[in-house]
Amino acid sequence: MITKNERALLFLLSQTKSLTRMQLVKLMFIASKERSLYDFVPYQYGPFSFQLYQDMRHLEREGYLTQTEDDVHFVERVFPKPDPYIQGGITSVINQFGGFREKDLVDYVYRQYPEMTIFSKIKQLKTYYRNESGIVTIGYEGRNIDKFLSILVENKVGKLIDVRKNPFSMKYGYSKNTLMSSLEKLGITYLHLPELGIESDQRKNLTEKGFFELFRCYAQELGAKEDLLDTIKSLAQKEKVALMCFEAQATDCHRGVIAQRFRDEGMDVVDL
Repeated sequence: MITKNERALLFLLSQTKSLTRMQLVKLMFIASKERSLYDFVPYQYGPFSFQLYQDMRHLEREGYLTQTEDDVHFVERVFPKPDPYIQGGITSVINQFGGFREKDLVDYVYRQYPEMTIFSKIKQLKTYYRNESGIVTIGYEGRNIDKFLSILVENKVGKLIDVRKNPFSMKYGYSKNTLMSSLEKLGITYLHLPELGIESDQRKNLTEKGFFELFRCYAQELGAKEDLLDTIKSLAQKEKVALMCFEAQATDCHRGVIAQRFRDEGMDVVDL
């Protein structure tokens, strides 16, 4: 299946035939500002999308494009088009910026979006410090990996603590090794505490009452895991840590039970 964003990517490439990776990312970044396509995070050369690169790999496997270390080339073949609204936005971006040299395109994006330069190797137009401590919680349900990472960066998280029992996901970017790699690229460390997780079979087919009972028992079990909770509190004194699991709402997730335990001890915990 070719997704909406992949269709947009192919349409952009079909208008240009060949681009450097830098040009492609920057043009898609501008187009995404116009038409809400990909999310981006600040990285070594400005705005970057892990999902965009994953989609490029998928489209290459499907035979729609080819890639070298530096360039991306459109393969002349029929492809599913995005809707006319998206086509119009991309065409407008190509008409305005398609003739820009790579350096000029980078300069334009940097000037317009200095918040995307905080980790840049080229030029940093905005400073960034991870100078906060404490605890937040975050779920990835309904969030692509770039949106998830950008929230962590914006909130100056220095360490992600994964409290899933099994750190695997069918959603791109959220299995342990891929997630750890992406985090490290943005200066965020990863810690997996499976002992704080809940077995997936315990959550199946539960009613609202069943979840209440599950979380009540889980809260009691936390009493035997003070060493792990103390580890989290100790880390949170030095940097901001994020407790991560799947559910969008902390109240629907066992990370919310952990957070409430800390709140009961007088700590401030923010749900992102």
